[in-house]
Amino acid sequence: MFDDLCALHQTLAQCLALGHDSHLHHWYTVLDRILPSHEPAFAEIRQALDWVDGIETILDIPLPTAEEPGPGGDAVALDLAHYLGQLANVTDLSPWLTQFRDDLLDVSERYWSGLFHCYNIVGLPRTNNDQESLYGQTKRQLRRQLGVRQLREPLLRRGAWTVFQVDAASPAELEQRLAQVSWEDYAAERARYERRQAQFRRRYHWRHQRDAVLQQRVADWTEVVSGG
Repeated sequence: MFDDLCALHQTLAQCLALGHDSHLHHWYTVLDRILPSHEPAFAEIRQALDWVDGIETILDIPLPTAEEPGPGGDAVALDLAHYLGQLANVTDLSPWLTQFRDDLLDVSERYWSGLFHCYNIVGLPRTNNDQESLYGQTKRQLRRQLGVRQLREPLLRRGAWTVFQVDAASPAELEQRLAQVSWEDYAAERARYERRQAQFRRRYHWRHQRDAVLQQRVADWTEVVSGG
């Protein structure tokens, strides 16, 4: 925001150099008066952002693959430890930057024990952000489909089959994606889905129609005995 305001201030100066306008001059004067007073605070923010970017650069190395194992978690941990050690030795900081630096070190220490496994285990993501986003998307999708707020029961019933991202750009692309699944696999998965729903229907009937369920069992047994 501060950089945008500075760019706007500079543009107003260029426009006024080409021709005077009272409206432009007013806003140039306002920005010329208030921007210098905020420069020190935004300089602190830039410094804090540089620290965060430095940590990101260390942690953002490519994750290991079967072909490229990478440096490993110990090497990444050592690089981050060196960086944080240098950061801890910085002096002459403002109170706000000192507090931000201390918070950054505290957060790093809290997450340290689980931070580097992804550099040793192929396929392990750095964070669970993608999984949380997928879960949130699934909940929004179910709410739109079912018109309900409480999703515990729908997720238990259909959760394994609702995680399907329809991001195809055209019907032809969607058809091409669906064609990758054979009819045999689809039929087997559909049967598994139906068995899952049958379990929930039986549970529902037992909870809400227990006497009727028991009477039906008596009737079934009577038929078996009579037929025997």
